[in-house]
Amino acid sequence: MPTVEPVLELDQGFVVASGIECSAPVIAAGIRQDELRKTGHWDRVAEDVALVAGTGITFLRYGIPFHVVAADPSRLDWAWTDRALAELRKRDIEPIADLLHFGLPDDLTGFGDPRLPDRYAAFAEAFARRYPWVRYYTPVNEPLISARFSAQLGWWNERRTDDRSYVAAIDGASTCAVLGMAAIRARRGDAIFLQSDTCEGFAAANPGATDRVRFLNELRFAAWDLTYGRRPGALVVEWLANNGLGEDRLAWFGANGSSQGCIVGHDFYAGNEWLVDTDGSVRVNPQPMGYAALAHDYHGHFQLPFMLSETNAGAPYAEAWLNSIWTEVTAILDAGLPIRGICWYGFVDHVDWDSALREVNGTPNECGLVSLDRHLHGVGERYRELALAVRSGGPGAMPRTWGATEVT
Repeated sequence: MPTVEPVLELDQGFVVASGIECSAPVIAAGIRQDELRKTGHWDRVAEDVALVAGTGITFLRYGIPFHVVAADPSRLDWAWTDRALAELRKRDIEPIADLLHFGLPDDLTGFGDPRLPDRYAAFAEAFARRYPWVRYYTPVNEPLISARFSAQLGWWNERRTDDRSYVAAIDGASTCAVLGMAAIRARRGDAIFLQSDTCEGFAAANPGATDRVRFLNELRFAAWDLTYGRRPGALVVEWLANNGLGEDRLAWFGANGSSQGCIVGHDFYAGNEWLVDTDGSVRVNPQPMGYAALAHDYHGHFQLPFMLSETNAGAPYAEAWLNSIWTEVTAILDAGLPIRGICWYGFVDHVDWDSALREVNGTPNECGLVSLDRHLHGVGERYRELALAVRSGGPGAMPRTWGATEVT
């Protein structure tokens, strides 16, 4: 059967993608949690890329280690990146270059460090200059989550827990996204940006939580809004101003932000819907709306093409989750919304994500398509069938339903 190469454009296409987990935050005691190394990918690039090619996946979210390349800003170190991207080109795999995935060079204190934006912009421009053949980018992975985990929850990087630090981190991450995209567009006008962040929803557990829910449902859009040059919701604007991001910064984002070439990346997992109590505490909603409902909500806000840019589930629930999420994706396709793909993240199992990388235990997290010893999981076999279905006949060949043991 002839193959049809998947297309990923703003106005057409659908890809079955994956990614190499590349998180690299610094946690307590200055320990770097570098998933490229913890999962073994750093030393097994050729092997892993060959495995990806064998599944029929042709688009791969791929982390560029900012903390390694730009450790010395006067002398960028491209040695590992050159080797890794050469393997992707050899296998005809299109990288979606993930330029900042939670990890910063050692001398920067966190996402709120005022030195970060210029440092990152220079790195992004140098990357685009060195690899002009790369067209697809995630400029900053999950700006809101980067800020939340680093400067609100106190887990990573600056490890702060106050609103002013949280806002500074949102500002820093979003500024990086704006500057990075501008630098890349200057060299590649047809660049496509899969700007990803958490896709989540908040509901009130009781009437006393209604105002807090309104704020949180505005805040989930805020990093994208800033990056795209849009004004966030009124409640968020007031909160930003009270914590150091006032009208001058909003004007800067309005003048410099842009959604040109952008696909909104939804990072959606089973625990992404929350009930909020009167005291502001949150707990997982036992009656979630599901991804399709949230995708409609997000599309209503942004009116841009979008992609399910991250999802996974751990064993033994992975295949059931793929069944569930694929049902949601087909419903979105049937509704005619501009969804451009799905990405099971990551390709290889993770390590220590059960503690959100806060602890160094060496615990395998069986949530990838292949194990840490590089054997294909059952969900990997199912996902391979999806990818090959797209390549055998385009989106029209994709299964409309997905059984636990067979594709129909």
